[in-house]
Amino acid sequence: GKPSISQQEQSHRYYNLPNHVDEWEIERRFVAIDYMTKLGEGAFGSVHLGRLLAKNLPIGVGRSIAELAAVNNSNDAVAVKVLHESADSLSEREFRSEIDLMKKIGYHERLVNILACVTRSEPILLITEYCRNGDLLEFLRKRRKYMLENTEDLEDGNFITVKKQIMFAIQIAYGLEYLSSRGFIHRDVAARNIMGGKLPLKWMSPEAIDKYHFSAVSDVWSYGILLFEIVTLGGTPYADWPAAELLMRLKRGERMDRPDNCSENLFEVMSNCWAELPSERPTFTKLRKRLGILLEDVNQDDYYLKLNAQANYYVMESN
Repeated sequence: GKPSISQQEQSHRYYNLPNHVDEWEIERRFVAIDYMTKLGEGAFGSVHLGRLLAKNLPIGVGRSIAELAAVNNSNDAVAVKVLHESADSLSEREFRSEIDLMKKIGYHERLVNILACVTRSEPILLITEYCRNGDLLEFLRKRRKYMLENTEDLEDGNFITVKKQIMFAIQIAYGLEYLSSRGFIHRDVAARNIMGGKLPLKWMSPEAIDKYHFSAVSDVWSYGILLFEIVTLGGTPYADWPAAELLMRLKRGERMDRPDNCSENLFEVMSNCWAELPSERPTFTKLRKRLGILLEDVNQDDYYLKLNAQANYYVMESN
């Protein structure tokens, strides 16, 4: 029979693989997908709960920084995006581009990171970290519903405070600051995409809507809309503005009014993101630092929100 290969020799075989081997690529047998638990629907495929059988992965293969950071997840839970069987060649190319982009971005603690992928056989899989609370929009709206129904117990950990809102904003600014520093443009900074084709007009800057011009500062505009979503606990931006009038009104200098529970200082940060001239918008670094100062001013964690269920940005709600 063939001589047995020692554990040490096996590990050397993996470590001595050529440099072009993709560290993210793993064999399909190392991913368990729960097709009964659907987490969402993407442009190219569906997202399901899964498990990365990390402890059985070959040494040196698929052991990215991000994966090592996530291996300690309870039961190694991950999100698995599966390319639709009916996907055409363009969708497949775009899905592969999405995977390649996530590899280039690299690991950051404030981003949903790629852990592994399966691209050498079908269906193509993208394995990322799993966000237990869903996307930020879903989380905020659930908390708002809870707070409207439970107005008495203010000590409840399910209540969102002003301090928590600013902390969310700072954490997201850190992630976007990192992307910007690496030369990446997000294009769709919205609460549903923070912890998810079509471009959403309400989150886009005037120059992005008008001339399809995306940049780091158009991302800053979108971040201002995200701040509105955080402050309103998932309210709908421009709720009473007809979509057909959006660009015209923005060009005229119209902006959203200050929402309930939003301090003048926080609204100033929001409004600065919506400067007409892109060059006048702050960088993510400046935004993060300014929000850090606001956070220090909110020294009482009992700064609770008083919600108005009849506000127009709740009446016209949609994803």
